[in-house]
Amino acid sequence: MTCINCRENRDRFQNSSNLNSNRVNKKSKPSTENSDDVIAFVPDGGYAWVILACSFYSSFCMEGLIASFGLLLPSLMREFKASAAVVSILNSTLIGIFLVLGYFSSLLIKRYGTRTVMFLGACFYSLGLFCSFFAPNILVLFVTYGLICGVGVGMIFVPSIMIVNQYFDRKRSLANGILTSGSGIGLLVMSPIIERSVEAYGWRGSLLIYSCFTLQLCVCACLMRPVKTFNNRAQKNSEKHIDEQISPLARKVCDRENYDARYASMPFLRNRNSFIESCSTLSLPMLFGSQLSVDKAKESIDFIECESTETQRSETCALPSFCRSKPFIFITIGCLLTQMGQFIPLIFIGDYGNHVDVSSEDISIILSIFGVANTLGRFFAGLIANIGRFSHLTICSVGLLLSAVACFLFFLCTTFSTLLGFAIAYGFFIGFFPPMQPLMIMDYLGLDQLTAGFGFVTMLKAPAAFIGPPFAGALLETTGNYETVNGLAGIIFTLAVCAQMFALCWKPHVKRSQQDAELDV
Repeated sequence: MTCINCRENRDRFQNSSNLNSNRVNKKSKPSTENSDDVIAFVPDGGYAWVILACSFYSSFCMEGLIASFGLLLPSLMREFKASAAVVSILNSTLIGIFLVLGYFSSLLIKRYGTRTVMFLGACFYSLGLFCSFFAPNILVLFVTYGLICGVGVGMIFVPSIMIVNQYFDRKRSLANGILTSGSGIGLLVMSPIIERSVEAYGWRGSLLIYSCFTLQLCVCACLMRPVKTFNNRAQKNSEKHIDEQISPLARKVCDRENYDARYASMPFLRNRNSFIESCSTLSLPMLFGSQLSVDKAKESIDFIECESTETQRSETCALPSFCRSKPFIFITIGCLLTQMGQFIPLIFIGDYGNHVDVSSEDISIILSIFGVANTLGRFFAGLIANIGRFSHLTICSVGLLLSAVACFLFFLCTTFSTLLGFAIAYGFFIGFFPPMQPLMIMDYLGLDQLTAGFGFVTMLKAPAAFIGPPFAGALLETTGNYETVNGLAGIIFTLAVCAQMFALCWKPHVKRSQQDAELDV
């Protein structure tokens, strides 16, 4: 015979289960007080393609100029009478600043939303390029092009990637491949435009024309509609109502023993995930028994309170929780090294063309072909990852290893045709890295921590961007050998692969969202 308390508590649990199963069909406005009260619905189509198109154009504008900076390098060196190492710091400053802002952009997204952050970034980006037109010396150009444009790109980069991963689930790998291929398309389209505008209007007019392209990012930002959410507060209120009948003394001691206080009187149901046949409201004698005095109970509670206080202090002073993940650390090291070397071959290819008597028109064609190959590589990597035969980490490592081989063979590039072959090979295989980067992070951290984890990695990549190209420029001035510079890039890619291979010792741990499990049911 079941007691009255057992029947009442069982009815409460049945009601909470009904609320849990029906919440997917009930729409409500998202709550700004607590993000755990809402569940995001992943469209995986429909308006998600509009979001992908806007993010694609953002990638087009961001990395189109960064990858085409080599076309501006000779003009800037002549006008300001500066060395290649000094002028290359301009592009490194832009890259470094937007990478530093990666983690802070993720915090701004949580506070103000994707649309606002991206709109402000588009304004900064256009303003920086417009002010660069009036730069009288290279120091002012460091402020306008390096600082202001870097802030703008930093506020565009993370939002445009994160919102695509929020709108896609089953097609996420393919969507990332399409998104990151915008960089290659940007290089393909902007290389001839920049090359001809530099000849007609100089580098100043070229940056002014490019600012018109970046101004359209404000329109894209306005279209960044947040994902729809569903209310999850009803279930929590029901569970809270049940927990209110449990005494604080019972809850604290049972939490220490890792079982639910509601089942403390039934040893076979002390596991939190056990099925509930019956339960009863606990009293102090029932919980501790006749052999445990009240004084010992108070000592136990004091111990638990001190332990929880120390835990809270350690969590407050510690780094984010994902920094404790060992595979995440190795992936981060690989990303830092890749960021250090991926732009080295492109920055000096314009100057190398003049060294081997390849015209600027031919160099523009080479960069355009590089953009096509890079686009195909990014799309191909996303397509292979979407099939699911190989892990994201494996695809990225293979691409970096083959990119290193291409850099090691750069000494064979002495004519237009050989440089074109290098651009095709290097562009295709280095394109594996950008779409796989957020997916590798998500594999080991989950979608819930993707924004913070990706922003954190982006911020740490800033020193690598500052160090890589300037160090390569200094090495070029010391040796006068372009093959040595590209060999340095190959060594960096090889080290990145070695670091990432350590992450394969751990299995990816992708935590499926509660919504995905319900949709499967």
